[in-house]
Amino acid sequence: MNVHEMITRHESITSLALPLAAVFVVSLGYGVVLPVLPFMLERALGDAARAAISWHTGLLMGVYMLALFLFAPLWGRISDRAGRRTVILLGLAGFSAALLWFAVAHDLVFVYGARVLAGVFAAAVVPVVFAWVSDVETPRKRAQAFAWLSAASALGFLFGPALSGWLASAEFGDQDISTALPFYAAALLSGAVWLVAYRFLPERASRHTENESEAGAPSLIWLLALSMLVMLGLGGYEVSLALQGQQVLNLQPREMGWMFAECSLVMILVQVFVLAPLLQHVGSSLLAPAFLVMAIGVALLPFATNYPAMLLGVGLVAAAAGMLIPALVYLVSLAAGSAPGAAIGKQTAAANLGQAVGSAAVGWLFAVSIEMPFWVIAGLLMLGAVAALHVSKSLKRIGITGYGLKSEKAE
Repeated sequence: MNVHEMITRHESITSLALPLAAVFVVSLGYGVVLPVLPFMLERALGDAARAAISWHTGLLMGVYMLALFLFAPLWGRISDRAGRRTVILLGLAGFSAALLWFAVAHDLVFVYGARVLAGVFAAAVVPVVFAWVSDVETPRKRAQAFAWLSAASALGFLFGPALSGWLASAEFGDQDISTALPFYAAALLSGAVWLVAYRFLPERASRHTENESEAGAPSLIWLLALSMLVMLGLGGYEVSLALQGQQVLNLQPREMGWMFAECSLVMILVQVFVLAPLLQHVGSSLLAPAFLVMAIGVALLPFATNYPAMLLGVGLVAAAAGMLIPALVYLVSLAAGSAPGAAIGKQTAAANLGQAVGSAAVGWLFAVSIEMPFWVIAGLLMLGAVAALHVSKSLKRIGITGYGLKSEKAE
């Protein structure tokens, strides 16, 4: 790497600092909920049965995803008209408020209200940040930027539960304070990012034209379907992995935690060191091989009879998913043309719907047989690989390549 390339890379990372921070704090705010939610529900429900706590835990995670699914396209359309900066600032402020509300919620209705509100405003941040980057970066730089944003999201998911567990274990003589502390910390971080974004985040004009949007519309539908499929596979795989680890291999919580941490770390490393420099060159050609690797990783897991074997399967799935998620957002932004906000909002909605369906379906499939979820998910991902070949050819026919549209290569 020569001096010019090093300077260019440094400037790119610096200009992305605020978008990266915004995506990170939203992911961290989601992650801090997981370790303490059962204890908050125990406080809200009183002497309720363990089954009720488990049911509400799942439902609360579900309503967050539902809010994202419903509001991501809406916020995307609003940002196309009102500007990205306005929507991002509103989203960060609302997300901070939702975290504070969650911290003080003692009634079950308020717990649900805070969770829905968090999903509504998270939908105003993550997809709109991707759309903002789509506006300000050329297709060549956009590929690298999307990989970095996806890595920031994975980093938030990795650190959120760790931060929550550490703060919630602090001794304050009052369990309510200890349980609420992670949310205060996440709200403080989100508020700090809002202050910096209010001062420094610029509003930029879009680079896109209407003709590009019309050209990419048919392929956009396929890309949304693939986004839904990869997250359906990932959501189902995560739940299947947890159930297999607990009920088949008798893994301890610490081993389970390290396994999911490996998943996040592999995704981050792949996105930063492999996908960021690679995506701009290969574009849609990456999709089919990545779907195939993900399917192989999932198919190997039923044969995993020990912890190291499970780590191998997890590594393959994480590496493939780490490439597919930002690659699909990148291609959606290219196919969207003049309205990337609305398109990326729809992509976020499709992904969240797929994750919710995959997670919910696994419980039923696992009851049929332990291996069934893995076979079904692997089969669907194989179909995704076949569909990805068709999508790649369609995108190339309309001129969307690794560097974007042919008309944009000169930028």
